[in-house]
Amino acid sequence: MGKWGFRIANGLVHGSFWFTCLLLVIFWSRIPDEIVTHFNGAGVADGWGSRGSLILLVFVMFWLYAMHLVCLRVIRYLGTKENMYGKKLAAFVTEEDFAAGTLTTMAYLAWTDASLILMFDYIIVCSAASRPLGGWFLWAVFLAIGGELAWYFVCYFKRKRTIKNRALTELSLREDGAVKTPDDM
Repeated sequence: MGKWGFRIANGLVHGSFWFTCLLLVIFWSRIPDEIVTHFNGAGVADGWGSRGSLILLVFVMFWLYAMHLVCLRVIRYLGTKENMYGKKLAAFVTEEDFAAGTLTTMAYLAWTDASLILMFDYIIVCSAASRPLGGWFLWAVFLAIGGELAWYFVCYFKRKRTIKNRALTELSLREDGAVKTPDDM
């Protein structure tokens, strides 16, 4: 995915959160007093309440936004080769491997958070407009989050396999004829 994928996702997180807050402030007086506060699994409204309940969704989005910022800092500044790839492989991890792993992890976090914040944006719009979410909504959320998770694991295990192969090559050059497989690592 690279730096551009991370930047796009991170921009979506920041932009969608602040844009939603701005729109709520601007259009607050136009939102009806009674809105949809709950949707069932099929995306149909089944609970009603005051428009003040939208503030709760904004607080949940703010918590997600704040955790996004904290987690990005933790990944960037507190991550180690050992934490990322394990004790056995840490000695064979290059700076390029570590930087790529860090960027992949940050991109995964950013895309997942962007998906969740956009999900909350859609819920807020549907609640304020008293419209159903639609039966597709829950499936789209599961597909997006599951797809992001699958992408992350594919990238992570591909990089880990490369490191294992490099480690085996280096170990076979050091030792006298001992044959090892990647699964021995």
